[in-house]
Amino acid sequence: MIHSIADLLKEFVAAEVEILNSYDMKHPTTIGTMFEGLTQEIFEKTIFKGLDLKIIKNSFIVGCDTEFDVMLVEGSGEKIPKTDRYKYTPEKVIAIVQSKKNLYTKDLKGSNENLKFLVDYYENIKVVEPYIERLFRDSFRTTCRKDITAKNLGELTLEEEYIYHTLRIEALLPVRIVWGYNGFKSEFNFRESFVDYINENLTTDFNNKIGYFGPHNFPNMIICNNLSIIKANGMPVISPMLKDKYWPFLITSSYNPTYFFLELIWTRLSYKYELPMEIFGEDLDMEPANRFLDCRLKKIDQHIGWEFNYFEISNTTLKSNTEINKWQPIELDIIQFEIITQLCVKSEIDIETCKKDIEENVLKEGYESVEVFFDKLIDTGLIVIENKKIKLLTQECQCAITSDGRLVAGENNSGRFSNWFNNQLQNTNTSTLS
Repeated sequence: MIHSIADLLKEFVAAEVEILNSYDMKHPTTIGTMFEGLTQEIFEKTIFKGLDLKIIKNSFIVGCDTEFDVMLVEGSGEKIPKTDRYKYTPEKVIAIVQSKKNLYTKDLKGSNENLKFLVDYYENIKVVEPYIERLFRDSFRTTCRKDITAKNLGELTLEEEYIYHTLRIEALLPVRIVWGYNGFKSEFNFRESFVDYINENLTTDFNNKIGYFGPHNFPNMIICNNLSIIKANGMPVISPMLKDKYWPFLITSSYNPTYFFLELIWTRLSYKYELPMEIFGEDLDMEPANRFLDCRLKKIDQHIGWEFNYFEISNTTLKSNTEINKWQPIELDIIQFEIITQLCVKSEIDIETCKKDIEENVLKEGYESVEVFFDKLIDTGLIVIENKKIKLLTQECQCAITSDGRLVAGENNSGRFSNWFNNQLQNTNTSTLS
């Protein structure tokens, strides 16, 4: 479903942009209004009926003087007298889109400025809806491969603490998108230009710090023509923190940007309104994307902040990464599989109680130590070890033995694992599902 709508939406956008680009109009404000109107139409074609949602233009968030081009909001707001504009309280704003006819190097700064200060209006929200907590929990699990309960147990590293707070703010903030309808034609040049913008705003003098450039200050998505920069914060795009403590929090893609746009908006709505996961289809396609910008915590003397790393990829390689790959579950060895299947039945395994048996089995299977085994088990992204207990990190784990003898497991909260397994069954009737 999502791919079909994304394809239709892409054709609609291309046709409308061609019409607007050719229209004889020199007045900048009117040109801006034309493209804001297009953004509003796109929203209207993607929002589910029957929900108390509205798409409004040139409106405000209570307490903030910035005018936002297009907002997706819930319920009623305050109508500004003698206008068709509104004020909405922060918690009622689901998404914000800043619309640009053109998005080139000089436009990147302005498009980011209006959105990066939003955090000031969301940090102190006192009443948090339950879906925000679920969104935050799931994003933290996929990013740090720990549960949020690890914070109260004192089991987070300093880096994980900072990501914890970053993702909590991300869940509170509305989805923030910059949509440039004309601009860069090359993913390589788009990346290079954005990195130049970052480099111009790095703090080099601690007496004159440049603020508001933490990972949570960046938009969730920047669309430029048919290119995208997308935030991999687990809402929904996943990019776990690496062993060197870098978090690849931004990726780029030349794949249909309307698909990623739908994923961002629909993911937020699916958490808020508990929409059926069928809206995402079989969820087996892995759209082509490229690692772009990493961040990690860095301490210099008494100062602490985010260090950025530009993951450089050649123009040739970027151009070649255009194919959709198919999702695959995690392949396990026999001991990993036994533990995961046990956890599918019971909520946790006490390591102290089973340590002797586990150690005997892992050494027999060729592991150097129990510690190495647990590290590899955690790397699957399926489990977490917390308070000396092994627990599933997934919401709905499924395991299977394939016809060729592979032992596999994966998350099935969206039906992805079941869809994958059913596809396998079409080729053979000898697989076993547990």
